[in-house]
Amino acid sequence: MLLNFVLIATFFLVFIRMVSFIAVCPLFSTVGIPPLTKAGLAFILTVLITPMVQPVDPSFPGGLWGFALVVFSEVGVGLALGLVCTFVFNVIRIAGQLLDFQIGFAMSAVMDPMSGSMNTLVSRFLFFLTLVLFLIVDGHHGLIRALVKSYELVPLTTAGINGEISLLVIRIFADSFALALQIAAPVIAVLVITDLAMGLVGKTAPQMNIFQLGFPLKIAVGVSSLAILLPALTSVFKLLFDTLQRDLLLLMKGLA
Repeated sequence: MLLNFVLIATFFLVFIRMVSFIAVCPLFSTVGIPPLTKAGLAFILTVLITPMVQPVDPSFPGGLWGFALVVFSEVGVGLALGLVCTFVFNVIRIAGQLLDFQIGFAMSAVMDPMSGSMNTLVSRFLFFLTLVLFLIVDGHHGLIRALVKSYELVPLTTAGINGEISLLVIRIFADSFALALQIAAPVIAVLVITDLAMGLVGKTAPQMNIFQLGFPLKIAVGVSSLAILLPALTSVFKLLFDTLQRDLLLLMKGLA
């Protein structure tokens, strides 16, 4: 009976961390995926991972309340890992929104039911392109391996939160904005030069309607610049995926 309780408690805690991660990670938390499918994926992964996890001690300090605290701890670990994935994937979305603002597509923002927020054209295009490339390079397998590794680096019932974890999450959040700006910088630079050129034309030829000419011109220049730079973004995507693995490893070491 004791052995059964140990197995059930271990399985339940593994499942809690797994389902918390899947609920937040952008790759698995897409609204288009039915909740039952997400729960089934978490259950299957839990069945495969549980035999490799060190069983928990059935004597939880504090009895039922102690077990509840352990459950909340595992939820926190799963959410923290998923939150780091969200920060890294949102780099592309932020870069796309910066480009949309400069190109003029920000006025065409629509409600994205997948993310539950307002998204623009280039932002959605780059985000879905990132997801496709991530699946092509088997990045989802890497995420699952990292999640399995988390049970080794952060064993069940041993997670802890300290000031270093908070600083790490803040640093990842800040780095995501910096990297997004670096990705969008070449196209933004071209668009700024276009704005300056149109300003000079407006001064030398006041009879021209710069506002009417500026919108289609900036769209053409922005989209053309993005199309030219798109092949070079593959190296940026590789850097992004490497950053994701590094940040997940740092977070797991900090939680241990």
